[in-house]
Amino acid sequence: MSTIRRRWLLVALAFAVVASSFALTASAGPSGSSPRPTKSVAISLYGNMTSGWGLTATTHSSPGPALAVDQGDVITFTLFSQDNTPHTLVIDVNANGVKDTGEPESGQFTSPTTGVTFTYTANVAGTLQYYCGVHGPSIMKGPITVASQATPPAGDNTTLLIVGGVIVLVVIVGAVAAMRMRKKKPGP
Repeated sequence: MSTIRRRWLLVALAFAVVASSFALTASAGPSGSSPRPTKSVAISLYGNMTSGWGLTATTHSSPGPALAVDQGDVITFTLFSQDNTPHTLVIDVNANGVKDTGEPESGQFTSPTTGVTFTYTANVAGTLQYYCGVHGPSIMKGPITVASQATPPAGDNTTLLIVGGVIVLVVIVGAVAAMRMRKKKPGP
């Protein structure tokens, strides 16, 4: 094999290796497409059957304060009763105002100074409702928005891999064709 053909072959192979490494790197997907990591969220809620919910002992409203978390977050509620009456916190996953089977509910709390903790993992995305399981959602309710986890669009990685493969194939075919054309030339 002549020196020129060897050089062409080496250049073509080097180009094919570089092109395929770009295709493989691109097929791994962008680094920002993975889901957000879950986090712990602490929320204190103060309940009162006549004035609703508040984030502090003096800021009650009806509806209660809007809460916002990300899907997968673990929420630890610390619950207080500002009117010394029994309350529970219900997470109304389908926001229908009724405690359906499987919807989480805290234990009963009655103290304005000693909180009861209740942990809820926000698995369902969307606008949910929280309300008092004892007094119902007429006054003691509020919204909780759970932002959906981002998922990478399907098909992006496959497209980049196919394009990289086509580039490698074109380079190899071009190198082989160039070597054959040189071989057919008559020498001096």
